[in-house]
Amino acid sequence: MSRSAAVPQLYWDGVLRMGYSLSWLAVRGKSPQVVRDELGFRPTGEREEFPESKLSAVEMPNGWYLIVSQRSELVASDAAMQRLSSSGGELVTCFVEEHVMFSSATGWKDGSKTWSVFHNAQDRRDHLDTQGELPPVFSSIVEDLKTKQREADANKRRVDFIFDVPVALAHNLVGYRYDRDVPGLNGAAFEVLLGEVPDDPPPPKKSSFLKKLFGS
Repeated sequence: MSRSAAVPQLYWDGVLRMGYSLSWLAVRGKSPQVVRDELGFRPTGEREEFPESKLSAVEMPNGWYLIVSQRSELVASDAAMQRLSSSGGELVTCFVEEHVMFSSATGWKDGSKTWSVFHNAQDRRDHLDTQGELPPVFSSIVEDLKTKQREADANKRRVDFIFDVPVALAHNLVGYRYDRDVPGLNGAAFEVLLGEVPDDPPPPKKSSFLKKLFGS
């Protein structure tokens, strides 16, 4: 079984479009056991081919330790990410809420958030907010997706390529994208974890998309 690469098709136009809702956190420079202990997560021994459980993790072929949380806006609090990114740790996060076409990604290093980027189609279709020193590859990703968006707009196609900017950036850095297979991962590679994730929504949004949508 495989997941095909999907061209962004959903767009917030006043109607909820059902799709993915998840967050993920990738850590490099610290062992999986240290990461789990820091976050209070426990391995269950249960495995799955895709990260479909509430919380699951995998050691990526390129050295990142990836934790995915379904229907959650955060895997870890800012305080936890500050701890994890200190003493040689490096973090990348990504959050996607396709119901309202919101996406975000952040980078952490040396105990601080070094960059962030988010897109909110509820503000406007070309919305993109950035902070900090973005990775060098960011410029080429933005240029490519803005070109595709202009072409789509010219052809009156209701698609949102700017939604893909944070997703593509995080994918470029870590090698994981929620709607694609990971080369080198075979079989039931993801281990189901037990633990609690934060309830607070990610900045800069002050309200929770998921609480509005699901009432939980």
